Amino acid sequence: MYTNELLEEKYKAQKQLSKRAENEKTTYFEIVKREVESLYKKNGWEMRFDKRSGGRLNILLKK
Repeated sequence: MYTNELLEEKYKAQKQLSKRAENEKTTYFEIVKREVESLYKKNGWEMRFDKRSGGRLNILLKK
């Protein structure tokens, strides 16, 4: 497997977030969501989601 300093740092951060989620009895994705929301709030950014209909993802989610 190819690796470099950046990938190693990414894996380390993911492992820490996963361990934190386990300790807080929540999911990895919930922890990441809170971290992203905090970052956006701290920097005064606005998080917006686009509503999308149709497409392949829509078909996959209905199965």
